[in-house]
Amino acid sequence: MLEAAPVAAEVQAAGEAFGPPVADPPAAGAPALRWGLLFDALDGGGDQGYITAIELIYEGYLYHYRESRVSAPVDDGHATALLAGDFFYARGLRLIAARGDAEAVGLLARLMAACSYLRRVAAPFADDDALWAYAMGGLAALRRGVPPTTAAALFEQFDAAVADRVTIDVRALARASARRLGLRDAVPLDVELAAGEAAPAGPAAVIDAPADADERS
Repeated sequence: MLEAAPVAAEVQAAGEAFGPPVADPPAAGAPALRWGLLFDALDGGGDQGYITAIELIYEGYLYHYRESRVSAPVDDGHATALLAGDFFYARGLRLIAARGDAEAVGLLARLMAACSYLRRVAAPFADDDALWAYAMGGLAALRRGVPPTTAAALFEQFDAAVADRVTIDVRALARASARRLGLRDAVPLDVELAAGEAAPAGPAAVIDAPADADERS
């Protein structure tokens, strides 16, 4: 069974070097877990180290593109956020790489690249969330022996759409790709992907990016 408190405490501690703690933390001074919980529901192994790695990587993403769960903004916020994001990415990926799980590292790297592109074209954050949810299914599928090409199929299609300047419905692609992962219990992933449907559609996810689009990384 997963013990969430030690995972949250490690994420919180890792952020202490990058600014004061957030003024109103979600629970007992520690950040609420997010994608690690979905991974655990799909994987069923209660792998605390793996879940810690996922939450560290997600915190890196939050520093880069959204709002940190652990550190309040500082005066040089942009520069600090970029440094903190890189630190969290590296720390989380190192934990997984130390297990020799190259396929998982590769999948997470592709997730980060895809999210970076979505931010470049100002797609809805719900599209990022759909990719994160799918990636958690992909990680769980890899641990069940699914071929890496199957787990990465969504990102192959995403990259092809970017290269060809083709508009793509990211959330629909995530739903369709998730059905091919062969998860032991896909319900938590289905629920997460369905929740994103309530979000505003926003602009096309994969388009020619405007010249003045915000570029934070």
